Amino acid sequence: MSGPSLYQKNLLFLDTAMPALAALAREAGDTLTRPVLDADGQAVDIDLGESRFYNRPALEFAAEQVASWKRSPNRVVVNAPDPESLVDEATKTVSMKMQAETGDTLLSIPPEDQTGLLVVIGIGLGLHIQDLIKTVAPRHVVLIEPIEEFAVHSLHALDWVSLLQDCKAQGTTLDVIANFDPRAVQTELEGLITKFGAFCMDGAYSFMHYQTDVTRAIARGFQELAGMKSILQGYYADERLMIENTVANVTGDEFWMVDGTFQAVHDIPAFVIGSGPSLDGALETIRKWQDYAVIFCAGSALQSLLAAGIRPDFQIEKENNQTTEDRVHHIFGRHGDGRKTFGINLIASSTVQPSIVGLFDDTFLFHREILSSTRLFGDGFNPVVGTGPFSANTAFAAATVLGFRNITLFGCDCGSVDKDQHHARNTVYHTRDGHASGHSDMPVPVASNYGGQAWSNPYFLWSRWVFESMISNAGIAAFNCSDGVAIAGAAPVRPDELVVPGQPLNKTRALMALKSSCQYQAPGSYLAAQNVTGVVDRWRDCAGDVRTFLDEMRDTADLNEFEDALVRFVDRCEVKHRGALSPIRGSMRSMVPVAGYFLNRAADDESRAHFLSIFHDVYDAEVTRMLADCTQMLEAIGRDHGLSDELRATG
Repeated sequence: MSGPSLYQKNLLFLDTAMPALAALAREAGDTLTRPVLDADGQAVDIDLGESRFYNRPALEFAAEQVASWKRSPNRVVVNAPDPESLVDEATKTVSMKMQAETGDTLLSIPPEDQTGLLVVIGIGLGLHIQDLIKTVAPRHVVLIEPIEEFAVHSLHALDWVSLLQDCKAQGTTLDVIANFDPRAVQTELEGLITKFGAFCMDGAYSFMHYQTDVTRAIARGFQELAGMKSILQGYYADERLMIENTVANVTGDEFWMVDGTFQAVHDIPAFVIGSGPSLDGALETIRKWQDYAVIFCAGSALQSLLAAGIRPDFQIEKENNQTTEDRVHHIFGRHGDGRKTFGINLIASSTVQPSIVGLFDDTFLFHREILSSTRLFGDGFNPVVGTGPFSANTAFAAATVLGFRNITLFGCDCGSVDKDQHHARNTVYHTRDGHASGHSDMPVPVASNYGGQAWSNPYFLWSRWVFESMISNAGIAAFNCSDGVAIAGAAPVRPDELVVPGQPLNKTRALMALKSSCQYQAPGSYLAAQNVTGVVDRWRDCAGDVRTFLDEMRDTADLNEFEDALVRFVDRCEVKHRGALSPIRGSMRSMVPVAGYFLNRAADDESRAHFLSIFHDVYDAEVTRMLADCTQMLEAIGRDHGLSDELRATG
């Protein structure tokens, strides 16, 4: 042979085009598997040691596999947006307007060649990849390979230069994830989809090149992620309320601010109590060991504990909505016993309703990540991460931040072994008429904690993923006494078999130690240290840029182009205005996938163009409305709590 080999050409090209993949190849030493090369030096199979991976020419295998997949492709198809279920006024308006305009003219699913995302699980030698991309013409491609040396072997068979040039020519992005850990893959994939925009999930394709326990777990993770991304995250009315609640809570009585930086690790055990149905069978165990651990009670579980005569050390609340406020007052009405407060300390997001704070003793507040209240009025404090989607996740995150590394879960079921049981019996879901059932529909079968099958849904699976991420990232010694969904990293322990080592705790001393790790805030002192006037100025500048963006994008002829420009604009605003866009960012981004559902199913180009024109009108009107309302709110906060430049200069 003369000249550089395919491997050498690929490696030189990838040094610049995909440095991470090139580095993987250059760092590869002795591998357990080897490429099987033909006379031209190109790989035709992979030698596994005692057998071959394909057992025939890889190109032949790939062609047959792709042909079979084309006959019945795996595809994500989102449900039609229901205006009645959308709480965000902006997305609701888009859905209603588009629905009224499209009527019954829509296709049932997006056309086969119209998709935002192709996820390929398994690269192998990569000879299936270009055929797949040509077939579905996606805007984004993500290649996932859990066996890193397979990705390296692909440089002997796949023309990566041609692949990336073809992608560039048709405007397709291409990313590679090489990782054996399904959860790490899901985390990285979630970040990419967030960058791409949720619009890409409608009609997304997935392809599995080979099946192992790991690739199947990655495929399940992608399906979970599809469910998570269908949940709209962040909308203006909610962000507005969280800003108002934060301002009210930090300007009230004294409190302690919990910083999201991990505090010094100690050996005090913690119980995290959720309100899953298995809590009913664990109450006696919690009562038996309550003096041996600090008890973090999450949300509606408080009613079950108080009814059983168990008083937790901390009640955890994170939601700002009316449902949460009604639930806390309902519990206080049943178990307040004539007192002014519960006699329990509160750890809560700064965004909770102020009337909730008044029902507890010492108050510990924290900022949640990403929220506009954090971005605007959280200077000097790191947010607590891993607080969603449920208060049980918040309790676990709070305990972790405060230095606890021995944590036992009760009632953190993330689903149920019985589809008909969604919460513990003595909770607001069963004792207050009209209270929402709380994601009671659980159609997804998953492995249960003690073996067998449990049932879940995207919200609960999201919760499980957060638990697992926190356990792994923080090195938690976790024990799961919940008879629900299995949580990786949390050892299953039946409640009657639990033993908590050590002696009963001095709870007063433990509380003092936890207070010392937080920052005391005297009444009215918090906002004095925040540059409220500067926040208002940042918002005004940001609002001007939003108006310019709307004018520039008014006649965009393609929703994909609009979303790509929106993602870039949001990123620029993040850098330039330091979070000032956050109150309206969620609604600005969420309106796009809602409109995308209708545009993806347009019967022809003329209809699609008409639907896009309708979207532009609604989008402009809704963003303009939010700009005006947010300006009014922030200027009022500035008048009430801002300092003049002269006063700030004098300290």
